[in-house]
Amino acid sequence: MPNISDRRLAALYSRLETQRRTDPSVKVDDQQVLALLAEVGDRLFSSSSKVLRQLTAPGVTRDQQVAIIKKGMSSGEKSDLAAIVDQGTVPLAPGAKNFIEAVLGRAPVTAGPAVAIKVSADGFIGTLQAGDQLEAINISAAPSGRLHIDDTMVVGSAGASGAVKIPLSKLSGDQAVREGDLLRLRARHADGTAGDFVTVRATGISASDTRNAVVAVFRIGLADAGSGKIAVTNINDSRQVSEPGAVLQLTNVRTGEKTKVSITDAGGFPPGFTVNGKPGDVFSVAATDGQNNTAFATEVGKLTVPGGHAGTVDLVKDPGLHKDELNPDGTARFATRRFTGPLFKAGPSPADVQQGQLGDCYFPAAMAALALDHSEAILNAIKDNGDGTYTVTFKERDWSNVFHEVPVTIDGDLYVRSVGGPLYGAAAGKDQGERTMELWFPLFEKAYATWKGSYDAIGNGGRSSNIFEAILGKPGQYLTVSASNPQRGPDYVFDTIKQAINDQQPVAAGTYGEDQSAQYTNTGVYSDHTYSVLGYKEVNGAKYVTLRNPWGESEPAGNGANDGVFDLKIADFIKLFASLMYTTR
Repeated sequence: MPNISDRRLAALYSRLETQRRTDPSVKVDDQQVLALLAEVGDRLFSSSSKVLRQLTAPGVTRDQQVAIIKKGMSSGEKSDLAAIVDQGTVPLAPGAKNFIEAVLGRAPVTAGPAVAIKVSADGFIGTLQAGDQLEAINISAAPSGRLHIDDTMVVGSAGASGAVKIPLSKLSGDQAVREGDLLRLRARHADGTAGDFVTVRATGISASDTRNAVVAVFRIGLADAGSGKIAVTNINDSRQVSEPGAVLQLTNVRTGEKTKVSITDAGGFPPGFTVNGKPGDVFSVAATDGQNNTAFATEVGKLTVPGGHAGTVDLVKDPGLHKDELNPDGTARFATRRFTGPLFKAGPSPADVQQGQLGDCYFPAAMAALALDHSEAILNAIKDNGDGTYTVTFKERDWSNVFHEVPVTIDGDLYVRSVGGPLYGAAAGKDQGERTMELWFPLFEKAYATWKGSYDAIGNGGRSSNIFEAILGKPGQYLTVSASNPQRGPDYVFDTIKQAINDQQPVAAGTYGEDQSAQYTNTGVYSDHTYSVLGYKEVNGAKYVTLRNPWGESEPAGNGANDGVFDLKIADFIKLFASLMYTTR
């Protein structure tokens, strides 16, 4: 391994070296180099994940990416990059090497051929390099789901001459293209590198544009900024509030004042955007794409500024928010509301579980897996105390492998979004009302955060096997999956899943990290994510694993209802998943 002093950069590079030992085709391509360089550019009070979002924002050119990285790069990190180029043991794709050389100041940026594609009733028409794949995402439709703005799908390839003629139907379902939609496109080259994104408007599909700007109202956060100002932000800036160029009108219901704002190319609000108001104010939101609802007559939702009224008495101190949901001074950006719905409506079910804003996919994936065959364990672990509080009893293993009960008492207060509904874990589906939502899952999550210290303590990744232990009191198991190792390959992994499911053991599976996100393009599966394993199938000799996304939605195309549940061939499972988590019998 080259001499790399930066700890996180070294860890990322070491992971690539480990993967190359079992798969000689592994190299630093366009996606991996972005992940590596995001670690280099994270110096100026910005995490690597935020830098990565800057690097992949719509319209950002390679020259701009180089400038972003240089701004945050220390002299030591510059030496680390030089070591990767000069002494590296993992090959660099040509585009990735040029990118690093440009950051080091050794070479100018080599611009790749631009995407020259029009989108019309005839499809995606234009030219790329011969053999290039065309990746696309409909950013007019994307705000309604949980798509990142760079979650493209491969819609087709250029021929030997570079000509492209791809039917519009290659984007279907929620991504189906309509008149006036904005499509974000890029070319993926044969060496694995990708060109810059371009944004194209679909025209000539129908007589008029009938899709107004889609608004993800649940992503809009309001917070008191003082001096009569209310800060308006996208609480999840890796995903869109609406399409670029859409205009939102926020009307203060108390004063009648209307404020308009244009959505940025990244799908969010301009930095520092505020409206006039005070805590407790309610704002009506309307939107236009410039063609539809231009008079802002149709409302898309209402938002409430936290505070401004006497809250309920806190029966038990609530766990602190994740650090991403705090103001710069450490105060909370979100308020709590008391939820008083039933613990259970029809007993625990995997379909009850929905991950929220928190990065704890391992937890809802584990709870959904437990709900499959261990509903009794869930029922026995939570108790309604009849006084507005609940007690969840976890199990903790000591140094001698003996499990001890850990009771955690909480109340029904949950952090809520400005639009209403829980900020973090919720019951899947439309019923997220304070008096009607099924509470068992969000209360388990709250109790776990209370036990571990805060939502921040549990919201930065983890293992589902630890949750299985905490509910069942059985040692968890963790298996690394490997496509090239027969002892960890398709047959072994399928048999392991089959045995665990037959023994009614909970199972979850984790994908590779964000540095491997390129391989998830067009799969409907997400990097750096954990899924519940709900079963297996053998059909005419073909083997499948049944999985569930803890979002309660988003899955590979052609799987029916968008409920997050889908079947994946074991060969594809081995390519996309890095680990299995389950328990001993």
